[in-house]
Amino acid sequence: MGNTITTKEHVYFNLSQKFSAGVIFTLQEVYDLCLKHNRIDELYDGKNEEEIIRAALQRLESDELIKFFCRDSYDLAGTYCLLETKDQINPNENIFDLAELEKHGRWYEKSPGVSFGRWAILHKDEVMSHSIARILKIECQTRVGEALFQSTINQITEEVANGDYDYRCYQPAVSVLEEPIHYTDDNGKEYIFKYIVRDGNNRYELPWKYFPCCVISGEDEYSLLQYGAIANTPTREKKNDCTPADVKYMIRLGFEHGKFVKDLDVIIDVLKSRYKEVRKKDRRIFAAEILADEGIKVSMEPYDISKGQKILKDVFKKEGVMGERINLMNENQTSFVIGWGRKPDHYRKYYLIFEKQLQYPQNNYTAYSFLEQGQGVTTQPSEKNIDELRIMMEGERKRILKHYRRVIKAADEGTLKPIDFKWLPQANNIEDHNIFY
Repeated sequence: MGNTITTKEHVYFNLSQKFSAGVIFTLQEVYDLCLKHNRIDELYDGKNEEEIIRAALQRLESDELIKFFCRDSYDLAGTYCLLETKDQINPNENIFDLAELEKHGRWYEKSPGVSFGRWAILHKDEVMSHSIARILKIECQTRVGEALFQSTINQITEEVANGDYDYRCYQPAVSVLEEPIHYTDDNGKEYIFKYIVRDGNNRYELPWKYFPCCVISGEDEYSLLQYGAIANTPTREKKNDCTPADVKYMIRLGFEHGKFVKDLDVIIDVLKSRYKEVRKKDRRIFAAEILADEGIKVSMEPYDISKGQKILKDVFKKEGVMGERINLMNENQTSFVIGWGRKPDHYRKYYLIFEKQLQYPQNNYTAYSFLEQGQGVTTQPSEKNIDELRIMMEGERKRILKHYRRVIKAADEGTLKPIDFKWLPQANNIEDHNIFY
């Protein structure tokens, strides 16, 4: 052991020499090993030695080399063990159970144009990975950016090494190549690939040479490419979701394959049905962006608050325009971005505006406005009605004030009768279930 190693390496070396994977040890034993029995003076400053050891343990935990079994206090006192690493795994051993895979395995059967063939445990020498496919410039699963995530690979490796392979989750998928592909790697090893990965890039990178998966077929190449994108659409089960960039690329590829027409409503429907969680809060804007990348400008530009603020800054050079959090505006902030069209929400918006005007009556306010689109909008804006709707929305203030006046007048005249509130029981431990409160 030289003095050029890091504290993390020093701690890990001593632990690996003393303990086997899975053997429990305590924090005090780590202190004794590294600060007494195998101390390297240059690594420790004599003042914060134990703190340095604890920081090294935290880094080892982040690297998934050790596991904290118990934290008794904030200072990390507790019990630990080393985790099994790839070096202790026999990669040639087929540890997977085909019967369990056939019994519990799931695949994305709702992915359009794809059919299930069979469950299989294939040798990786027959399966072309995402990494090899990229080298050969073959698309197998649409990922615009990063496709492999080492932390995920490490996590699954640990689970499998502990005998915890999850047969009930959605499994990797491969399809049969039309013709076998011959490949020779940098070490001169030759492969004949019969299958290609469509979903499960990270699981393919596990250290074992066997690959549990489902074999699927598609009505065309696009359906098979799309399978991976749909399989990685964000859900609670996913570890590394596909990104908006992945989805955008997949839809634009669909244009090339003649799968979709370049129409806003069509793209919105595709996003809703196939990529439901991807930019769902600004789906219409996302669809317009996809068409814009195709050189198509939608007839009615969709906006939300963030986009409105960006346009004001980039195009109109107006900085510091507030969003809908009008209640947080101070005396010097007199402009905001706001959308109109969902009438039930107009009262809430005007309440905020009126409150601010009452707070700072000397101010003149500017509302940078846009017409809302989509679900909940009373009248969808178009090129034909845009002027009419803008006039109508500006008149909403007058309509709401008139309504307030009618309410106040009725209250003053005594014709606005009080509401008889009857509260349903909710506090189960102290309220009777059959009595109003």
